[in-house]
Amino acid sequence: MGQKTLILGTRGSKLALTQSEMMAAALRAANPGLAVELKIISTKGDRILDVALSAVGDKGLFVKELEQALLDHEVDLCVHSCKDLPSVVPDGLTLAAFPERADPRDALVINAASPEGDRASASILTLPTGTVVGTSSLRRASQIRAVRPDLQLRDVRGNVDTRLRKLAEGQYEALVLASAGLDRLGFTDSTVDGPRPFTAVDASFVSLPISAEQMLPAVAQGILAIECRADDALTIGALAALDHAPSRAAALAERAFLGRLEGGCQVPIAAHATLAGDSLSLRGMVGSLDGLNVISAERTGDLSDPAAIGVALAEDLLARGAAEILAELATAKQ
Repeated sequence: MGQKTLILGTRGSKLALTQSEMMAAALRAANPGLAVELKIISTKGDRILDVALSAVGDKGLFVKELEQALLDHEVDLCVHSCKDLPSVVPDGLTLAAFPERADPRDALVINAASPEGDRASASILTLPTGTVVGTSSLRRASQIRAVRPDLQLRDVRGNVDTRLRKLAEGQYEALVLASAGLDRLGFTDSTVDGPRPFTAVDASFVSLPISAEQMLPAVAQGILAIECRADDALTIGALAALDHAPSRAAALAERAFLGRLEGGCQVPIAAHATLAGDSLSLRGMVGSLDGLNVISAERTGDLSDPAAIGVALAEDLLARGAAEILAELATAKQ
C-alpha cells in the first residue's frame, strides 16, 4: 500500500502494550511498506488505582482518552480489549477489525505452594471456606457469591503483575483473572487443557481456567477491537486483513446484548457466544450484587444477524426479571 506511517494509540500497561505490539506486527505483515508506531496515552482507569472500578465510573474508563485522540487526529487507530468498550461507539469512529478471539474464560489463580496448588481438581467450588478471593469485577463476584457465599471477596486493582504480586505477598489467597490476558503476556499456555503452572513476579502460580458453564465471561472477553475514524478509508483498508469473521459475529452479538441492557462496570452482566455452522448461540446472565438472584438464558439464531440474537436474548432476560434487578442496581447507585 506504499509508504505510510500509522500512529497506534495505546495504554501504557504491559498487557495493553503487548496487545498493541501484536496488532502492529500483524498490520505490518499484512501490508508491506506500512509503518506502525505506538503512542502511549494515559486513561482515567490507569490513573485511579485505589478505588474499585464500579465506584469510580462506568465503561469507558480505559478508552475515552484514546477515542478523543482518534477524533483529534493525534493517532490513527487504537487497540482495545473489547470488554472495556462501552456498547455505543462515538460518532465519527468505527470498530474496523476484531482479530481472532483468545480464550474467553476466566481463570482462578492460586499460589503453587498453596494446599490447592497441586490439585488438578482445584476450582471455585473446592476452595476452603473463608478463602480471600481478589476480583474487581461485579460480574465475577455475583457469580461466585451465587455458588460460594462463604468465600471472602475483596476488590483488587492494578495491572496483572501488580495483582499477582499481591497474591504472592498473601494479601489474597486467590485471584480471578482473564485467561486471555495471562496467555497474551506469555505467562500461560492456551494449548494446555487443565491447570497451567507459571512463574511471574518471582513467584510460582497455577492458573485454572473456569468453564463458561460455571462462570459466564464478560461481554467480548478475549476479543480485541481495533478502532479508527469512520472516514479513514486507508486505515480501514489496512485493517481488513486482521478482521476475523467468527470473532466479529461473537462480539456484535454480545455487545448488542449489553447495549440493550444498558449495562457497564457497575452491573453484573455476562454473555458468551459460540458458533456452529450458520448459527450462533448466545448465553447471557444478569445477576444481583449478592448473587442471590441470577437470571440466565440462551438464544440461538442465524449467524447473518448476530446483533438481533443479542437483543432478543436481552429481551428474554428483561421479561424474566432482569429489569427488576437492573432497576434495583440503578436505584442503589444513586
